[in-house]
Amino acid sequence: MNEKKALYAFGCPNREATVERLRYVAALAPDPAAKKFFFSLAVKLNDKDCNQWYRCFFYTMRLEMETYFYHKRVVENIYESSLEVADDEIDED
Repeated sequence: MNEKKALYAFGCPNREATVERLRYVAALAPDPAAKKFFFSLAVKLNDKDCNQWYRCFFYTMRLEMETYFYHKRVVENIYESSLEVADDEIDED
């Protein structure tokens, strides 16, 4: 899941650009664990076989995340509207 989050934040449809960007992030990360994480992800994506499936994966991941954020917003709106109704029902006499 963390790899998906990293690709959502730093990825683009161009695999080579994504690998380069992940290497830059690894170089700039102050935490050694974060450096290792971003560099290992860049190495995974640098494989020649990744070129065949990466673009499809990237667009699918973007659609999943857009759906996730949409549903999260819907739940927040429902929760906020239920709080407003609960506040209206309170009789402060």
